[in-house]
Amino acid sequence: MTWKSMTPTEVCDLMDFWAAAPWPLTRDEVLRLAVDRFGWTIEEEDGTSYLMNTVSNFTVPDVSTIGARTQLNYLSLDLADEATEEDPTSQDLLSDAFALIVREGTTRWGEPAQRQKDGTRFASWERSGGRVTISASDVTLSGMFQTPYGVEIDRDSGS
Repeated sequence: MTWKSMTPTEVCDLMDFWAAAPWPLTRDEVLRLAVDRFGWTIEEEDGTSYLMNTVSNFTVPDVSTIGARTQLNYLSLDLADEATEEDPTSQDLLSDAFALIVREGTTRWGEPAQRQKDGTRFASWERSGGRVTISASDVTLSGMFQTPYGVEIDRDSGS
């Protein structure tokens, strides 16, 4: 299998798009925007629509969209194939991809807040009232855009 990941430019362009979106947006509005802008698809299971990044052809194409009916809190997705097991090659590939994305993000948005927890590294930037977070573990590389509403909920809850 050939290991795939988004380029740092693709990741940062994706996050710039969501940071510039006219928040607040509902979950359905976000799904439609993602289809129109990125060519992703909407699938349905048990009457619930969900978003799939079928364009990148990653091992896990799901895009998580969490929020209330009126406003989205965040969306998150894999930025690379998931490793099937912890091995030095996949760890190196994920680590390198994370470093390159953080470097591109730093160039565009300034120094990130960085932390590590339970073997996962995180880099976060405040963007237009929202927050971009890139995370990497030994088996995954993912990105999350937390909407201004989601950031507000975290602040109110003390997170």
